Amino acid sequence: MYTPSWGRTAAILRSSDRGNTWSRTELPFRLNGNWNGRGTGERLQVDPNKGSILFLGTCGDGLYKSTDAGVTWSQVPGFPVTGSTNFVLFDKSTGSAGSATGTIYVGMATTTGTALYRSTDGGTTWAGVPGGPAGLMPLQGSIAGGRLVLTYSNGNGPGGISNGAVYALTPASTTWTNITPVAPSANWNFGYSGLGVDPRNPNTIVVSTFERWGGGDDLFKSTDGGATWTGLNAISTHAAPNNPWLVAYYSGSLAGKMGHWITDVDIDPFNSNNVIYNTGYGVWESNSLGGSTVAWSFNDSGIEEAGLYSPLVSPSTGAAHLFLALGDVAGARYATDFNSIAGYYSSPNNSNYSVDAADQNASVVARTTASGNSLMISSDNGVTWKQTASSPVASNSDSGRVAVSTSGTTLLWVPGGQGAYYSSNSGASWTASSGYPVTGGVTSGNYFNPVADKAANAYFYTYDYSKGTILESANGGQTFSTIYTGLNILPSYNMQHQLASVPGTLRRDLWLATPNGLWHINGAGASPVQLPNIQAAYGVGFGMAATGQTYPAVYISAKINNVFGIYQSLDGGTTWKRINDDKHQWAGPNYVTGDMRVFGRVYVGAGRGGVYVGNLQ
Repeated sequence: MYTPSWGRTAAILRSSDRGNTWSRTELPFRLNGNWNGRGTGERLQVDPNKGSILFLGTCGDGLYKSTDAGVTWSQVPGFPVTGSTNFVLFDKSTGSAGSATGTIYVGMATTTGTALYRSTDGGTTWAGVPGGPAGLMPLQGSIAGGRLVLTYSNGNGPGGISNGAVYALTPASTTWTNITPVAPSANWNFGYSGLGVDPRNPNTIVVSTFERWGGGDDLFKSTDGGATWTGLNAISTHAAPNNPWLVAYYSGSLAGKMGHWITDVDIDPFNSNNVIYNTGYGVWESNSLGGSTVAWSFNDSGIEEAGLYSPLVSPSTGAAHLFLALGDVAGARYATDFNSIAGYYSSPNNSNYSVDAADQNASVVARTTASGNSLMISSDNGVTWKQTASSPVASNSDSGRVAVSTSGTTLLWVPGGQGAYYSSNSGASWTASSGYPVTGGVTSGNYFNPVADKAANAYFYTYDYSKGTILESANGGQTFSTIYTGLNILPSYNMQHQLASVPGTLRRDLWLATPNGLWHINGAGASPVQLPNIQAAYGVGFGMAATGQTYPAVYISAKINNVFGIYQSLDGGTTWKRINDDKHQWAGPNYVTGDMRVFGRVYVGAGRGGVYVGNLQ
């Protein structure tokens, strides 16, 4: 997903049976799924005339080619640069079925020198295409009707875009035409990115602005090849009745805006009225592109933008079975119906960093939110919320994490980079804790999570991964002291560990998941015990005990005997059963927990893509 040195090197996945099975080819460089330039493309293209030929534009290593349907790859020796590419584009008309396409374009991520290259011999030799706008890079291109249409910005974004344009190139004469709908200005900075040309009528073009924060991004449609344009925002309606967290984007404070980070637009090649575009939070679709009003629907199902910021919370009591804190879209409260839309938190267009419920009095719930870097508290099981009367968060800190004591009498708040603060009056006032370790904030990627004991009220813990110690407060967060040492000093990356307390009656029944194994502390008088055969553990949680068992079911996201999976133990960690399979790995989930009131129900926080609910037979 990332190109810096700490990212994983890339791989090509290929299937010859319509996606039923896949093979992998490892590549010697990194690619970019979530880094700057992630909205450009397409970089990976199959020759439309000869499917065994593929070209791959890299994010810093030039152009690669495969002639055996993606099994092996080599750098194209004739390509003149080894920089970052934005797209690869075949001109299908320059080839015939079974023979390699002759003309190929490659757009480069550069605003100086040559930004567009062309080969007319199938990729053997290359030359820069003269002309084009200065100081801009092409983000996307489309060939139709004998022209190459290109969207341009002065960066590949997101971030730092202040200028852009739309141009059409007639390759036969190397003639450039500026067809920009609305030009950016010194007082209105933005670029262009998304591009859709109707294959059935090449005069119909749709482009998107990119990072036009003042007034919001827009789509522009032309039916005369770019001579004139219509802004779609003014004639569009948006509806997302099944996704209430989108309300801020199609009503209220953002009414009349198309969304943000629009980087791609596509017109259905079989239906000229059908068009889709992407945003930073999902995809909108319309079947009325040719109408006087364009009606957009959010038809996404099973594709979630949401990423978890903190462990899943499934309390032992109360009406709600699950609380989530999500990046960008706040989070939600779920009762028994996980398809219900009633539980989304207010202010849905911001991140929530954590949520916790009093396990033995789940009417008390608290969550930290990026909206005002505040702490929201509920006294009715998360149905209604109010901001705490006071806050200890410094002006340069984020709202961090919160833990709620098991009876709901005490809140422990750890703002970013400030240590901990406790309150015994529902946030009316806060007092600094003594002894709580201090590191960076949530947004810096380094922090120490507060954990409430689920059995003993007013006991709190944290794991200091920089020293390999567990600290405890036995007085409602007033003071913290070290109770265990030598527990695996870890890298500073915060998502690689989790300390969790077991609901029940035993104080200090703790589990610690780390990249180097799983530990269990079975009560206040016990020492930490590392469980055998678990090479790494990324998340741990608990669910209702099996029939005949007294100890809760334990669920972990872990590598056991070098096999990654989601595992369940019904005997306190003595034996484990994998409950997912290789086709359901959800991008490497960290957070996992069971339901303390429904045996066999498990919640898995996908590495990317929301939360999955499983009901084991």
